[in-house]
Amino acid sequence: MKIYKKMVMALLSCLLLAAPLQASAQANATWITVELGLHKIIRDSQAVSRVATGDPAIADVTVGGLHDVLVNGKKIGVTSLTVWNRGAKHPREFRVQVVPPRLPTATAVQNDPELAQAQVNPGQGVTGRLPNLTAHRRAKLAAAIPKDGELADGSDVALETQVQTQVKIAEISRSTAQRFGFNAIYSGGRTRAVFGNPGSAPTLNETGTSVLPPFNEAFNLVIDSASSKLLGALSMLEGKGLARTLAEPTLVAMSGQTATYLVGGEFPIPVVQGGSSSSGNSSITIEYKEFGVRLALTPTVLARNRIALKVAPEVSDLDFNAGVTSGGVTVPALLVRRTETSIELGDGESFVISGLISSNLRRNVDKVPWLGQLPILGAFFRATEMTREEKELVMVVTPRLVRPLAREVQLPPLPGSKYDGYRPASGQLFFEDASTETGFSR
Repeated sequence: MKIYKKMVMALLSCLLLAAPLQASAQANATWITVELGLHKIIRDSQAVSRVATGDPAIADVTVGGLHDVLVNGKKIGVTSLTVWNRGAKHPREFRVQVVPPRLPTATAVQNDPELAQAQVNPGQGVTGRLPNLTAHRRAKLAAAIPKDGELADGSDVALETQVQTQVKIAEISRSTAQRFGFNAIYSGGRTRAVFGNPGSAPTLNETGTSVLPPFNEAFNLVIDSASSKLLGALSMLEGKGLARTLAEPTLVAMSGQTATYLVGGEFPIPVVQGGSSSSGNSSITIEYKEFGVRLALTPTVLARNRIALKVAPEVSDLDFNAGVTSGGVTVPALLVRRTETSIELGDGESFVISGLISSNLRRNVDKVPWLGQLPILGAFFRATEMTREEKELVMVVTPRLVRPLAREVQLPPLPGSKYDGYRPASGQLFFEDASTETGFSR
């Protein structure tokens, strides 16, 4: 029994001595620091036979050569590394720490005045207050925050988030037309002359003979000479047109959010469903297409004086001249002016985002062969038409940082609010001249 007691006491003594040795070995283990996504080569004086790691998801360890151990950082954290050398009785223990990649901007962060109220902790995250999004990007880069946001981002950007954008769309269209032509026919009867407006039918003479003017839409001078028995029509037209379109949509949106705006309407478009219209097995459904003034914008406030703006304004009008008629139904075409772009500008600044100057000249000459080429007299055997169209289009955007009106503040009067209580009596409605009012005289 004494022999067994001595053996148990000796075994307990060995275990008690081994535990402190193992704990001290772990405390004195060599630390290896590897940056995330990078690798480090550890050269050993003795040949390496085998390696093992505690968590392969944190660090991947392989034998790169006879005396080399390759450590690859895969995830931020700490794990163990065990290396067995040839001829050695015991393996060696290491601790591997995977840290975020060290960026050269760490020194620049300390000297950046915009990051004075923020705490940038590499490998941990960003906290504190930042003045704008540009400083926020620099802070995230210094803290090595990836796009998926694995590290903490508890910072606060002190910016206005409401953006009011005013878009001015101004278009002016000018047109000039000149048309001349002369037609004649041999006739008889009394001499008479008739001057007709554009589109009017020529006057018949006593024999029932008529002459067609070269241009029905022009001013026509019809002359009937009994002595020469000639009936002639002279078409003359010189027209000038001017059209101006002005749209000023204004829209308020939050930073980073998309807002849309439409003032106009919808027109129906018949669509054949289920086969061709000739087979008789089809049905017609109605689809509606929008037209008018449309605005879509996405503002992003970068700083108190910088706004990034993605804007897409559009102005469309119905054009029945270029429409399509099918089954007795006329579907108009659309005259569209649109643009889509992204710009960056300051608070209250304006930018011309789109401009167009278009000039179209068309000249057409119809004449009788050989006779139309005669000098002077050839003018009576020709019909000349010249049309010029000019268009100018400008789109200007102006964003502004705005705040909502305070509670219970007196709001400005709405357009036409003075007519809310307008209830005229019968005598007042009959004798008063309402055209002198501001709302009517504009």
